[in-house]
Amino acid sequence: METVNELFGPGYDDYLDCYDQHGLLGERSVLAHDVHPTDRELQRLAATGTVISHCPTSNASLGSGLFPMRRHLDAGVRLALGSDVCAGTGFSLLKEGLQAYFAQQLLAGVGVPLTAAHLLWLATRAGAHGLGLGDEVGDLSVGKAFDAVWVRPAEGSTLAVNLQHAVDEPDAVARVFALGTPGDVAQVWVAGSPLL
Repeated sequence: METVNELFGPGYDDYLDCYDQHGLLGERSVLAHDVHPTDRELQRLAATGTVISHCPTSNASLGSGLFPMRRHLDAGVRLALGSDVCAGTGFSLLKEGLQAYFAQQLLAGVGVPLTAAHLLWLATRAGAHGLGLGDEVGDLSVGKAFDAVWVRPAEGSTLAVNLQHAVDEPDAVARVFALGTPGDVAQVWVAGSPLL
């Protein structure tokens, strides 16, 4: 805060206040990390509809802290998964989802016990809503653009063998988040057009 006040002038109560006073909060704003929010900041994020992009591999790499997801959800703050490659480990939302799961486990009683369905939501639908595109993309509903990733691991790979033993769809999705890599992606479509 001392640096913010030096750079932008005195009068900012907290980190978010600088963004707020410059009109940078709102439903079209996506801010990353938010690992150490104050209650006041969470209230303001929720009131303005600002989205938080949770980038857990970056937080782990920097050792900056564990994302307080429960506090964000309880305050009504919108959030989704993101990938911050400045400090993170790549663009894979499978990896980010797994790291988000681990981070919440480390928070024990104050963390959110994430399921495979939560991770899939955070990596797809929540991101679409956060970008204001929820009516166009984010799931496979009729009438939406076909944006999809086909995960097809190599025969005999650890992921392939694990998927053969999945007991149901949620278990299969959990195994994809736990073991999937970009190398397991056979095809990607954006608006119905194949990219790979």
